[in-house]
Amino acid sequence: MDSVVELIEFRLDSFSNDCVIQFNDVAEAISGLKPAKRDGFAGLSTDHFINDRDELCTNIALLFSALIVHNVIFNDLLVSSIIPILNCRNVNCTDSANYRGIALSSIFGKIFDKIILNKYADKLVTSQHQFGFKKDHSTTMCTMVLKETVNYYTANKGHVFCTFLDATKAVDRVKYCKLFNCLLDRKLPDVIVRLLCKLYTSHITHVIWNGMQSRWFNVVNGVKQGGVLSPVLFCIYIDGLLLAVCTARLCNVYWHFSLC
Repeated sequence: MDSVVELIEFRLDSFSNDCVIQFNDVAEAISGLKPAKRDGFAGLSTDHFINDRDELCTNIALLFSALIVHNVIFNDLLVSSIIPILNCRNVNCTDSANYRGIALSSIFGKIFDKIILNKYADKLVTSQHQFGFKKDHSTTMCTMVLKETVNYYTANKGHVFCTFLDATKAVDRVKYCKLFNCLLDRKLPDVIVRLLCKLYTSHITHVIWNGMQSRWFNVVNGVKQGGVLSPVLFCIYIDGLLLAVCTARLCNVYWHFSLC
């Protein structure tokens, strides 16, 4: 990560007005929040922002713009609380392998993530062969394409060979240095990547389970389960693999990524 940060600082020679957060950016992000969702630390709810939107938007826009310019982050953006939940019903609840952790993060962080998604959507586009974690897509669509492809070749007396990659807990294994290099390659503004670097590398969390809290610890890899920006960042992280497959001219290859 040291080399990534040095590269960003080296490239950071100017500040574009496009990176300034405007009133409308914040208003659009808040309008996309789900009601009655709480954070895991400060005791705030999305309702506080939804109901006082007009009063807050200007101040939040100024706050976020200042954070981007000066690369300074307040503590509420750096902490989260992990709540373990069962992957599905009717499983052994005493086996830790059957749980996944959902990170309850700052409402300010959710708003910032939504602003990034809205402002830089054109730089966050991924391969058409990626079906999971994308708007208007689903892993069911991928399964359907796979079945149709297999049916086509078997109906024509051909042979079909499939390779399945187990991506269990994949989001927890995302390496920050590779992730942020991918964002730089996509021409995401350097000041935005710089702030995201600080948000992730300074992230601390703890686990809340059955009324008990663990000690605080640093998060050194992975994207936040339940984070607004996390699915997009994960898609970007694995996009190089899909592009490599396409470049190798392997036709009719589709990937089904599911964390269930």
